Amino acid sequence: MITGNPNQWFNPNAFVLSTPGTWGTLGRGTYAGPGLADVDLSLFKRIAVSEKMNLQIRAECFNIQNRANFGTPNAIVFSNGIVSPSAGLISSTVTTSRQIQFGLKLIF
Repeated sequence: MITGNPNQWFNPNAFVLSTPGTWGTLGRGTYAGPGLADVDLSLFKRIAVSEKMNLQIRAECFNIQNRANFGTPNAIVFSNGIVSPSAGLISSTVTTSRQIQFGLKLIF
Protein backbone atom coordinates (compact mmCIF):
# COMPACT_ATOMS: atom_id res chain seq x y z
CA MET A 1 0.00 0.00 0.00
CA ILE A 2 2.90 2.43 0.75
CA THR A 3 4.70 3.30 -2.48
CA GLY A 4 7.25 5.72 -1.01
CA ASN A 5 6.85 8.14 -3.93
CA PRO A 6 6.25 11.77 -2.80
CA ASN A 7 3.82 12.25 -5.71
CA GLN A 8 1.65 9.42 -4.35
CA TRP A 9 2.91 8.14 -0.97
CA PHE A 10 0.24 5.46 -0.77
CA ASN A 11 -1.93 3.75 -3.36
CA PRO A 12 -5.42 5.31 -3.07
CA ASN A 13 -6.90 2.48 -5.15
CA ALA A 14 -6.27 0.13 -2.21
CA PHE A 15 -9.18 1.78 -0.36
CA VAL A 16 -12.90 1.20 -0.83
CA LEU A 17 -15.50 3.82 0.05
CA SER A 18 -17.62 2.48 2.89
CA THR A 19 -21.38 2.73 2.73
CA PRO A 20 -22.89 5.85 4.32
CA GLY A 21 -23.59 5.50 8.04
CA THR A 22 -20.99 2.77 8.65
CA TRP A 23 -17.42 2.76 9.88
CA GLY A 24 -14.56 1.65 7.66
CA THR A 25 -12.52 -1.50 8.25
CA LEU A 26 -8.99 -0.07 8.14
CA GLY A 27 -7.12 -0.97 11.31
CA ARG A 28 -5.57 1.54 13.69
CA GLY A 29 -1.93 2.35 12.93
CA THR A 30 -2.11 0.92 9.41
CA TYR A 31 -1.22 4.23 7.80
CA ALA A 32 2.39 5.39 8.26
CA GLY A 33 3.88 8.59 6.91
CA PRO A 34 7.51 9.17 5.94
CA GLY A 35 10.16 9.02 8.64
CA LEU A 36 12.32 11.87 9.89
CA ALA A 37 16.11 11.79 10.18
CA ASP A 38 18.41 14.73 10.79
CA VAL A 39 22.14 14.71 11.61
CA ASP A 40 23.89 17.88 12.80
CA LEU A 41 27.63 18.37 13.32
CA SER A 42 29.54 21.04 15.24
CA LEU A 43 33.30 21.51 15.47
CA PHE A 44 34.98 23.94 17.90
CA LYS A 45 38.62 24.94 18.35
CA ARG A 46 39.77 27.12 21.26
CA ILE A 47 42.92 29.16 20.81
CA ALA A 48 44.51 30.97 23.76
CA VAL A 49 45.23 34.59 22.74
CA SER A 50 46.44 35.69 26.18
CA GLU A 51 46.17 34.49 29.75
CA LYS A 52 42.57 35.75 30.12
CA MET A 53 41.40 35.79 26.49
CA ASN A 54 40.47 32.92 24.19
CA LEU A 55 39.35 32.79 20.57
CA GLN A 56 36.90 30.08 19.58
CA ILE A 57 36.61 29.03 15.92
CA ARG A 58 33.29 27.31 15.16
CA ALA A 59 32.00 25.31 12.20
CA GLU A 60 28.42 24.04 12.33
CA CYS A 61 26.58 21.94 9.76
CA PHE A 62 22.84 21.25 9.96
CA ASN A 63 21.26 18.31 8.06
CA ILE A 64 24.74 17.18 7.01
CA GLN A 65 23.37 14.29 4.92
CA ASN A 66 21.09 16.72 3.04
CA ARG A 67 18.20 14.26 3.43
CA ALA A 68 14.78 15.33 2.24
CA ASN A 69 12.40 14.92 5.19
CA PHE A 70 8.95 14.95 3.65
CA GLY A 71 5.81 16.23 5.38
CA THR A 72 2.67 14.21 5.86
CA PRO A 73 0.79 13.13 2.75
CA ASN A 74 -2.73 14.23 1.94
CA ALA A 75 -4.87 11.64 3.75
CA ILE A 76 -8.18 12.50 2.04
CA VAL A 77 -8.78 9.60 -0.33
CA PHE A 78 -12.36 10.19 -1.48
CA SER A 79 -13.90 13.43 -2.65
CA ASN A 80 -17.55 13.41 -3.75
CA GLY A 81 -17.54 9.62 -3.96
CA ILE A 82 -14.49 9.31 -6.26
CA VAL A 83 -10.77 8.92 -5.59
CA SER A 84 -9.20 12.35 -5.08
CA PRO A 85 -6.33 13.12 -7.52
CA SER A 86 -4.32 14.57 -4.63
CA ALA A 87 -4.65 11.50 -2.40
CA GLY A 88 -1.24 10.62 -0.98
CA LEU A 89 0.45 13.74 -2.40
CA ILE A 90 3.29 15.20 -0.31
CA SER A 91 3.63 18.91 -1.00
CA SER A 92 6.13 20.04 1.64
CA THR A 93 9.24 19.19 3.60
CA VAL A 94 9.54 19.57 7.37
CA THR A 95 13.25 20.40 7.63
CA THR A 96 15.54 22.68 5.69
CA SER A 97 18.25 21.57 3.30
CA ARG A 98 21.91 21.40 4.34
CA GLN A 99 23.15 24.58 6.04
CA ILE A 100 26.76 25.34 6.99
CA GLN A 101 27.86 28.27 9.14
CA PHE A 102 31.21 29.46 10.44
CA GLY A 103 31.87 31.76 13.37
CA LEU A 104 34.46 33.33 15.62
CA LYS A 105 33.85 33.94 19.31
CA LEU A 106 36.11 36.02 21.52
CA ILE A 107 35.90 34.93 25.16
CA PHE A 108 37.34 37.25 27.81
